[in-house]
Amino acid sequence: MKLLAPSSVLLLGVLAAVPASGEEATTAHKVLSPSATLERPLLRSALLDSASLPEKWETHPLARTLSFVAAHQAFIDEHTKDFSCVLAKRERINGRLHDYEYLRTNVRREQKIGDQTIPFAVYAEFLAPKKLQGRQVLYVAGRNDDKMLVRNGGLRFPHVIVNISPTSDAALRESRYPITELGLSNIVSRLIDQAKHDIVADPDAKNTEVVFYRNAEIDGRLCTHIRVTHPQEDHVFDFHQANIYVDDKLHVPLRVESYTWPKVEGEPALLMEEYTYMQLKLNVGLTDRDFAEELVRDQP
Repeated sequence: MKLLAPSSVLLLGVLAAVPASGEEATTAHKVLSPSATLERPLLRSALLDSASLPEKWETHPLARTLSFVAAHQAFIDEHTKDFSCVLAKRERINGRLHDYEYLRTNVRREQKIGDQTIPFAVYAEFLAPKKLQGRQVLYVAGRNDDKMLVRNGGLRFPHVIVNISPTSDAALRESRYPITELGLSNIVSRLIDQAKHDIVADPDAKNTEVVFYRNAEIDGRLCTHIRVTHPQEDHVFDFHQANIYVDDKLHVPLRVESYTWPKVEGEPALLMEEYTYMQLKLNVGLTDRDFAEELVRDQP
């Protein structure tokens, strides 16, 4: 398989320009004023256990975020069966910020058709950096003892194929999240859980600021940009600042990034993770052939 056609090289040049700063990632900012009241059905859809939230949580700045992302999760669950993209990601793991990684990715959600269950599946091929170029990862829920099939790629032992558990130490040395969580609905679920956590941690919103922007642009697509900031360092929170960009037409997150507090006051915040879904296409009709083991095994 030829991994890097000329068009792919051009693509990597474009992707390398994706900034790490949420502020820089938007081309136009227009603040959307928070609504004083929220629609009760949306609020109910966002909450699995409202009893765990503080009294008058509906007035918390994060209540609007909770409502917004829950409504989009409902849309994703109903309308999105699969997607393909080039995933650009950068993560800090064990204190070290890794290089940008670019993965051509196919993801299929679990689906039920009559008595048949079509399993969750992921296939990813690394385009860059060079040390990982050619790596292939295949995961199909319930297949291969529920392990990933990985072709090493890269500069050393590129043709070695191994089976790795998604939650093993070996897998999580390379990624902050297991491959089983690579899905648009899973991303939104994490955002919902995080919003609930932060409402409980800061019920009076003394250390929580939320701003909505519109006309943000990611990969040439208009998005709503949500910025959540906890100004004062307090590790009851998982982040200092988070930026979420939701496509206004596709109703899915195109970019998510988070930062921790700077080591020295006045210095820039430290990037923890960023994920950008480039060239995203929904409901492309992925089949079992797109997740066949031969994609990994049958290579020259």
